[in-house]
Amino acid sequence: MQIKKLIFASSYIGQAGICIILLSVLIAAASYVGKQNETYSFLNHFISELGEIGVSPLAHIFNGGLILGGLLTSFFMLGLAIHIGGIWGVGLGVIGLVTVISVTLVGVFPMNQLAIHIRVANTFFYGGLLVALAYSLYVICSHQPRLPKVTALTSGITMLAFAVFVWFLPAPLEDAQVISEILKNRPEIWALPILEWLVFLCVMGWIGSTASLMRITIKKVER
Repeated sequence: MQIKKLIFASSYIGQAGICIILLSVLIAAASYVGKQNETYSFLNHFISELGEIGVSPLAHIFNGGLILGGLLTSFFMLGLAIHIGGIWGVGLGVIGLVTVISVTLVGVFPMNQLAIHIRVANTFFYGGLLVALAYSLYVICSHQPRLPKVTALTSGITMLAFAVFVWFLPAPLEDAQVISEILKNRPEIWALPILEWLVFLCVMGWIGSTASLMRITIKKVER
């Protein structure tokens, strides 16, 4: 019974985590003023630019939101792993925790520390792809998955979003001057930042909906 309560609580904590991340992103975007005195555009600005200290006016809110939200979401990943159980649960738990902790590290190491920022950001993108893929396979391949098979739809869409973004992701650029020049000449509509935002929204939707369905399955078992 205590395990079920822990899993139940983790679903709420995870949803609180993604709400904190979402709010910190929107608040930072609303007040953003870039190096060219431009406002933030979801069509040609990367999410990480909101956390660049000295450029983004509310960078500390953004970075703090990622740190706190990432830590809270890690509880959801732990609860999900325990709920699934077995080899699938262990695998998803390990990959999921590494991926979510990398979100926290993106807040700890903003774009001002570019080399390590790129490493932790890439850990999130590649780790997220593996989590979404593994979860989709678990739900589809298991005869009696611990969560409804409909959740494979949201995880599958999330997996595709990660895959497309990673496919278009250029080789990591760690030269701050090179990246600065690229961002100075950004197009008005840029596919890569748009794909990054698609990944972000898909992850928010997948975690939020899966957490709710996890509570529903626990309640059904208790009846």
